Amino acid sequence: MKNYFLSASLLLVLLCFSGCGGEQKPADLPPLHPVVVTVIQDGMPLEGATVLLMPEGTSTRFSSGGVTDKNGVATIKTDAKYPGAPEGRYKVTIKKTVEPSTAPVDNSLSYEEQQAKAADISKQTKSVVDSKFLKFGSTPFSIAVTSSGVTETLDVGAAVDDLWDKVLGGSSSSGR
Repeated sequence: MKNYFLSASLLLVLLCFSGCGGEQKPADLPPLHPVVVTVIQDGMPLEGATVLLMPEGTSTRFSSGGVTDKNGVATIKTDAKYPGAPEGRYKVTIKKTVEPSTAPVDNSLSYEEQQAKAADISKQTKSVVDSKFLKFGSTPFSIAVTSSGVTETLDVGAAVDDLWDKVLGGSSSSGR
């Protein structure tokens, strides 16, 4: 009798960990395969970048993507909750924006002009990734997801920082 209760308890624990009663995947969700994308910029991992995959030549109601961690690694999920992506070819976009916290001081401007420019900057965000990586039509990145999954490293080159030039008309400095 003691073995029966032990076996029943073990079975109950296993059922709980196996997802019994959990959220069901959509019936039309194709099989998903592991996809890990590492993004580097200036030779370093790029943290906080959004990585999106767009199927080439097909349409689907499911989206796949992820956000890079401190090591520049994005583990791709479909519909933001199902690990992996369906098999196929994908264009890959990478986006990272930051909000400027303070404007560089330009001593040739009056205090009021500096405040106005600082207020303008604080309303804007800037991309630190070259614009060619932001759109599916211009990104050079493409990956093929197979049944064995894919691990890919993508280099977005040097950081861009053109917001300071646009707003202040001065020189830019790279930053992430």
